[in-house]
Order: sequence, then C-alpha cells, then structure tokens
Amino acid sequence: MKQVNHLLLMPPNWIGDVIMAQPAMRAICLHYQQLNPDIRISVCGRSWLSELLPWLNLPLANFTASPIKADIAFLLPNSFRSAWQCRLAGVGQLIGYRGQWRRLLLSNPLPHRISLKHQHHRDSYLDIASQLSIATEQRHVQLQAPENALQRGKQIMISHDLDPERVITMAPGAQFGAAKCYPQESFRNVCQALAAKGWQPLILGMPADHQTGEAMVAELSLPHWNGAGKTTLAQALQLIAASRLMLCNDSGLMHVAAGLGIPTVAPFGATDPKRTAPSGNAVTIVYKPADCSPCLQRECSTVGHPCMNNITPQMLTDACLSLLSS
Repeated sequence: MKQVNHLLLMPPNWIGDVIMAQPAMRAICLHYQQLNPDIRISVCGRSWLSELLPWLNLPLANFTASPIKADIAFLLPNSFRSAWQCRLAGVGQLIGYRGQWRRLLLSNPLPHRISLKHQHHRDSYLDIASQLSIATEQRHVQLQAPENALQRGKQIMISHDLDPERVITMAPGAQFGAAKCYPQESFRNVCQALAAKGWQPLILGMPADHQTGEAMVAELSLPHWNGAGKTTLAQALQLIAASRLMLCNDSGLMHVAAGLGIPTVAPFGATDPKRTAPSGNAVTIVYKPADCSPCLQRECSTVGHPCMNNITPQMLTDACLSLLSS
C-alpha cells in the first residue's frame, strides 16, 4: 500500500453536522497518523471552520478554504460538488458515499448502510471509517477547548459585568429554519424564571437572533448580556466553554456545548432526537411530539406550532435547574 503523505478531509457544511462528524474525522486522522507520523492533514470548508477547527481535537489538522492536491480525500458531504472539486484539485484517491451522480468520480464509492431516516447521523459518518476497517472506538463527540479559551470566555463575561460562576448561555435561533425554534415568548419566560433564581443569561446567536434576545432579557434587573450577533464564532465557543449551562434549540451550538461536556438542555420538535441528539453526559432533551412530528421542515406548516408549544416553559426551567443542581 502506497504511503499517504497528505490527507484531505471534506467535512459537512453545517456546524452541527461537523460536530456530529467529529468522531469519524478523528478516527480517520488517528489511523493515518499511526501509519505515517509525519503526515500532513488538511481540513477544507467554509470560512467559519477555521474558528471551529481548533476545538475538534483532530491531530495535526490545518484549515484550507478550498480543496488542494492530496494523496487521499474523505468526503463526508454527499454532494457531487465536493467530489468534483477534489478531482479538479488533483486528489489521488476519493473516498465517500456513492450517489448524487458522483460514483464515477470516487475511487471507493461506499454503500449507504446507515439509514438517515431512522439512525443517528453520527453513525453514518462513522460508517465511512468502518467500511475501510478504520477503528472507531470513540463513537461520541469529544471536543477540546484550545489553550486559554476558557479564560478568554470568562474575561468576556466579566467585561459585560457577568459572574462566570452564574452565567448560563442561551441560543434562541437555528440556522436551518424557524420550525426548530422554541417560541420567543416561551423562551423569554424560561429566561426570566432562571434569572429569578440568580442565574445570569447570556444570549448567543446570529444577528437575526438579536431582537429575540432583546425580548428575552427585557425588564431583567440582574446582570445579563444579549450577545447575539455581537460575537465571532470563536468568542461564542469560548463563552459556551466558560458557562454553567446551555439552553438552545437543535442547532450547531447545542452540539458544541454538549461535546464540551457543558450541561445542555434542548427542546426538540421538528427534528428527531434519535437522529440528531447531541453527545454528552449532561444532556436533557425535551421532546413532546405532535402528530406531525418530526416534520423535518424549515418552516412549520401546522397552526400553532404544536410540537414546540407542547413543551411548557416550566418543563424547560425544571430541566435546567435539575442540571444546574447536579
């Protein structure tokens, strides 16, 4: 077998999917590092991946914004585009699932043995490694905070008059769509109930989530900060790592928090926790499905958004307080 001197990883295109793929990517990296300790490992993706990569616990991995020439590439997305870009870059061997009209581009087109309709997405990524006899002993996400990240997170909190020992992070958005989002007024009720217990809310998210964050912290007298749209991804990761708990929808930040071992509470409705629940020893999923759950739609098409409104603010408050007291 020809020695692999340069390994290219093509991870998925969403933060949550990248986190779910972390065990598979780590297994692949470790396998080829054992075969060649001097191997070069490149991870290709969108610009935000450069901020996330240091947390993924992948040995020797370096970020690249576009596919580059390598001996072998593992394609975790199922897209034709990822395979075509790697071929154009001159990658020697392409490994990935067949489908999406890309079978002829792949050196090793793998069959889909895991059903994404019924099994966890994490297992689908791991099966790429398994089909190549790569050991997958670590099957759950285990992220690692970079050096000084925890201290930087605490410093940001302190700069906004927050006590790091009392901060809980909340992320009311979800990039996939509003169907995954817990109602704003109910989120506000949970936020205020936890603040009444002395916890200090720190809102995270995209600029589009800032208005929701403002509604959540309105009229709070205790210290709080609506940081939605006000941080870089790297800063958001630092803040999550330094917090006592994360309350959020099924989103990328949910997977980050759980993967770091931060106690995490997440309401599920439009998505199925059997398929996308986060890894972690301190995770509480609150799921009260409606007849239409899980619909997997971006926008709810049922009057009243019943899958989310079946979950009362008291349910989420109790779940948070239980984790905070344990």
